[in-house]
Amino acid sequence: MCSPARRCFGCGLSNPPLPYIICIHMTTNSIQRHPVLEALFTSRARVEVLKLFFLRSSSRHYLREIAALTGQNLRAIQREVARLEDAGLIISNIEGNRKYYQANRASPVFRELRSLMIKTAGVADRMRSTLRQVSGSILVAFIFGSFAQGAETPESDIDLLIIGAISGRELSKELSPLKEELNRELNPIIMPVDELRSRLDREDPFLTSLMDGPKIFLVGDQDDLAALAVRIAPESP
Repeated sequence: MCSPARRCFGCGLSNPPLPYIICIHMTTNSIQRHPVLEALFTSRARVEVLKLFFLRSSSRHYLREIAALTGQNLRAIQREVARLEDAGLIISNIEGNRKYYQANRASPVFRELRSLMIKTAGVADRMRSTLRQVSGSILVAFIFGSFAQGAETPESDIDLLIIGAISGRELSKELSPLKEELNRELNPIIMPVDELRSRLDREDPFLTSLMDGPKIFLVGDQDDLAALAVRIAPESP
């Protein structure tokens, strides 16, 4: 039985399980959405707070620090932080005379929202743009490891796997400004298709784990990766 503590304005149900997720009711006449979601991205201050916490999900900050880092008005930050905490997207704890906030990793939508922030806030787009500057052929490229898992720390590197035929020296040169901009080390692995298939055939532990793990695709998608991993059998004579 639902608790009356929180009520969904769209359906009248109390305590909906995912407070910010779309609460959709498809009838012949209307589609209604939860007002918390409707309001989620309408505020610039809210977007900046989400970017701050979900792009660096291990970071924690107090209100004045959040305002300084985002360049937003303190009053607006107070309002948006309160809303996001009420929605269960960020959590807080008090140390001394300061209250610190950080992303709520236990939220059922933490990974999805973080992935959305990475894509819409420009991290993935900047990487895509950088990869487009590199000559050669990139068939599939994606971020993997702690950053893709949402388990990174402020010191974590961003790991990239690039499948194709490109110059490592040129790639390093193009990634250098991005590394400075993101303030993180970037660790690209360039792998030809034949090597990918050969290592998968040998059940290489690293690649086997990588294929099953979370990824943020920069070039291609999961279907493209699966297609590359399939070795084409030679024709019969």
